[in-house]
Amino acid sequence: MLLGGRAPEYLAHDPFVVALVIKFFSSGKALASICHGQLILVAAGVAKDHKCTAFSPVKPASVASGAHWVEPDTMAPAVVDGNLITAATYEGHSKFIQHFVKALAGNISGSNKKNPLSLWGM
Repeated sequence: MLLGGRAPEYLAHDPFVVALVIKFFSSGKALASICHGQLILVAAGVAKDHKCTAFSPVKPASVASGAHWVEPDTMAPAVVDGNLITAATYEGHSKFIQHFVKALAGNISGSNKKNPLSLWGM
């Protein structure tokens, strides 16, 4: 899972991180990315030819990398394309996490499946 914030701006320039993302994505395992985390996907070249969304300032880099940008109506949707799961902001955590848990062959149970978990960070 590639989280957002400012760190991806720096991690996208780390050859070890980029190589790790390429290897992981190529294995076919689920790869989830939210907010600015897609900058790492772009640097690794794995967003190319895949539908994705992100925080709106990441759109130009995503489109330039060959990704098929999905414009979010709100900041809450998540986009799934094969083993790639993306979301725009923390407002999409509910759907983002639901899709990621499903990709890991997990199951969310409980009375409130709409909001299984909320993550906050800086």
